[in-house]
Amino acid sequence: MTRRLYYEDSYMRSFRAKVVKVERVGERYWLVLDATAFYPGGGGQPHDTGVLKGSGWVMRVERAFERDGEVVHEGVVEGDEPSPSEEVTGEIDWGRRYRLMRMHTAAHVLGYAVKKLFGMDVSFCGSMLDVDESHCDFTTRITRADLPKLSEVIEEVVKRDLPVKIIWMGRGEAEEYLKRFGEALTELHAGIERVRVVEIEGLYAVPCGGTHVKRTGEVDGVKLLKRESKGRGVTRVRYSVE
Repeated sequence: MTRRLYYEDSYMRSFRAKVVKVERVGERYWLVLDATAFYPGGGGQPHDTGVLKGSGWVMRVERAFERDGEVVHEGVVEGDEPSPSEEVTGEIDWGRRYRLMRMHTAAHVLGYAVKKLFGMDVSFCGSMLDVDESHCDFTTRITRADLPKLSEVIEEVVKRDLPVKIIWMGRGEAEEYLKRFGEALTELHAGIERVRVVEIEGLYAVPCGGTHVKRTGEVDGVKLLKRESKGRGVTRVRYSVE
C-alpha cells in the first residue's frame, strides 16, 4: 500500500520517498514508491504530473494511477535506471494541482447552489475536472436563465470564505451525516468501511476522494460558461475558475 501524502497535506509540493517497485513498459517506466504526494486521479479529478529525481536519473511523471492499492508513477526516465529501495525526491506541478483543487472545491460550491435553488432531492450525478474548463451533471432541469441565480449563490459562498473540512467517518455514521445535506453513498463506496467526507462547513457535505482548498475564498471567481441538456432530466453545467 502506498502512503497517500496528498491526504495528509494537500498543499505538499515536494516530498521524499523510497522506490518499492520498478517496471519497464516499452520506453517508459512505472515506479511505485512507499509514499507519494502525486494524486492518481479519481472522482472526476485528473492525476498530477511532475518530476521524480533519483541517483543519476530524472523521471518526468506524465501520469499517476492506482493499481491494487498502490500509486503507480509513469514516465520517461533520463539518465540511469531507477533501482528498488533507493531514495527519491518528488515535485508535483503545483500550478496544475492548485488549479484542480480550486476547480474541485468549486464543483462542491456549485452542488450546494443547485440544491439550494432546485431542492435537496437533486442529485450530483457526475463531473469531469480540468485545468481550463470543468463540468458537473445534475438530475434537474437548469435553464440558461438560471445561471445568473446560481452565480449569485456561488459568489456568496466564496465571499464568506468558509472552511472546507475533511472528515473520515465509519460507513454508518457517514450515511446518516450525509442525509442532512441531501447526499448519500453510491455504489462506488460498496465495501468501504471508512468514508472520506468533504464538507463546506455547515452548508454542504459529500463523499469525495479528491484534493481541495482549505477555504471557499481560495476558489476565487467562478464563471458559469453554459448549460447543456444530457437527456433523462440531467443538465450539465460547464464552468471555470479565474
